[in-house]
Amino acid sequence: METTLDATTWMQLLGLGAMLGALGQAIRSIVGLKKLNDAVSNSTTTMSQAIEPSRLVTSLVIGAIAGSLASVSLIDNIHAVASAQIAAMLGAGYSGADFIEGFMSRAMPSQATPAGQEAVGVGTAAAAPPEPNATSAPGMGPTSDDAVG
Repeated sequence: METTLDATTWMQLLGLGAMLGALGQAIRSIVGLKKLNDAVSNSTTTMSQAIEPSRLVTSLVIGAIAGSLASVSLIDNIHAVASAQIAAMLGAGYSGADFIEGFMSRAMPSQATPAGQEAVGVGTAAAAPPEPNATSAPGMGPTSDDAVG
């Protein structure tokens, strides 16, 4: 079924999706901040040194885009939005940004760090991989949530 809306309604729909997608990404960032705090607690690096504000902002923008795209396909009537649709847009921001960042890290890996470990700015590229801890699976390094974004 094709939906025909006026420009103002489209902007409201896209704005709602963007806000909810960014909020979903912000929730993911909270998890990343906790993991980053755990990672830097055993080093001389401080949280303020490890957080990359540009990466955080980029992640929020990606979450907003994912939420906007989800809103176009999920919502037919902007005046009657169900809670399940709101949860779906939050989820789109959370998982959409994770998917896009994961894809981009494999499509264009950083030269300085091994794939999958570019998220944590702790230590040097020549250092041994971090030991597994409670926030990562055995034998696995840090996850993309450690990027604080």
